[in-house]
Amino acid sequence: MQFDESHLTESDEQASDGSGATYLRSTIGFPYTPLKDAELIAKQLHDEYDGKASPDQLAASMSASSKGGAFRIKLATARTFGAVAVSRGSISLTDLGRKLIDPQTKDSARVEAFLTVPLFAALTEAYKGSMLPPDAGLEQKILELGVSAKQTAKARQAFQRSAELAGFFKHGRQRLVAPALVPDSAKPSEKPRQKNGNGAMPQTTSLPAPLVDLWLTLLDEGDSWSPEKIQQFVEAARTLRSVLSDS
Repeated sequence: MQFDESHLTESDEQASDGSGATYLRSTIGFPYTPLKDAELIAKQLHDEYDGKASPDQLAASMSASSKGGAFRIKLATARTFGAVAVSRGSISLTDLGRKLIDPQTKDSARVEAFLTVPLFAALTEAYKGSMLPPDAGLEQKILELGVSAKQTAKARQAFQRSAELAGFFKHGRQRLVAPALVPDSAKPSEKPRQKNGNGAMPQTTSLPAPLVDLWLTLLDEGDSWSPEKIQQFVEAARTLRSVLSDS
C-alpha cells in the first residue's frame, strides 16, 4: 500500500474544521512535538530495522497503526528535524538521525537538528543576544513568523522542550544560549593537506564539527531536494554558524 506523505508536512494544517470556517495555513516549517520524539523514531528505526522500514513495519514495532494520528505526528516530527527521510512509501534514517542516537555525536547532532527546523532557526536568530519573552509574547512572535494562529501554542511548546533537550537553556529559560561544542572525539578526523607549488601548506578555514556535518549532509543528500528545502538548509547553516560564533 502506498504511504501518503502529504500528512507529514507539519507546516500545513487543515484549511477547514468542518464547520465552514477557514483558517490560514502555516507558512514556516515546525514540529507539533519536541525533538525527543524524533530521537525515538530514529532509535526505533535503527534498532529494529537497521535504518530503513515501511510505515507499517515501523508503526507495528511501536505498537501503533501507520494510519494513527499519534504515529503520524511523531514521524512528521522526525522528518522536520531531519532525522528521517520519507520516499516512495519507505522511511530511511538520515546521517543526522544516526548521529542523534550515537552517544559520541548526540550533543552536537541535537543542536544541528534543532536549527534544521525553519521556525526554531528563525527564533534563534530573532532572539540572539536578547531575552525571550513570556509565553504569550513568544507565541505572538511565532505567529508573526508564519505559524497559523491555531498552532502557535503547540509550536511554542515544541520549541521550548526541544531547546531544553538540545542544551540551549542551560543558563536559564529566558535566553537561548548555544551549548559548548564539540568534544574532540566527535570531530571528524582531518585528512593530510597537500603542499602547493611553493612547497607550503595551503591555508584553510577550520569549521566547527556541526557545520561540517551540516554541509556533508547537503552534499550527500541535496541532489534530491527541492530548491525551497535547500534554501531552508542554507539558512539553518547560517544561523548555526552565527550561534556557534557567539558561544
